Amino acid sequence: MEIIDADARSGEDLVQIAFADTREEAALIRGLLREDGIPSLAKQSSINGPALGAGLLTRSPRRIYVRPDHADRARTLLGETMVEDPREAEIPEPANAAHLADAAGRPPRDYSLFGAYARAWIVAALVLGVALVVFLLLH
Repeated sequence: MEIIDADARSGEDLVQIAFADTREEAALIRGLLREDGIPSLAKQSSINGPALGAGLLTRSPRRIYVRPDHADRARTLLGETMVEDPREAEIPEPANAAHLADAAGRPPRDYSLFGAYARAWIVAALVLGVALVVFLLLH
């Protein structure tokens, strides 16, 4: 999440106060603002502008907008409430990490989402191809 200090306006009456990386993070920010009585709007967007043609498999970042008279209070609330990025904090080493160097066997596969879909399509095409060959042989 990024708190926007400049008054990046959207239309005539809204000011951007934050940029959320995911839809869920935007929902948390909007819920926090709502509890403090600040109405807000989340608009799907990328860092450089609107996310045109964004599908279901994207990160779906959002820009959070409020009215100009609520902008300073909303930025203060977010600045006081939001904690530091957990990736920046020291992450303790897992208990069995010392034994990873001694592990035998192949490492786990690291398939991307595209690779999983590609394999599913290939298997489906092969099954349909076999079914077509069997159908043609029987006729």
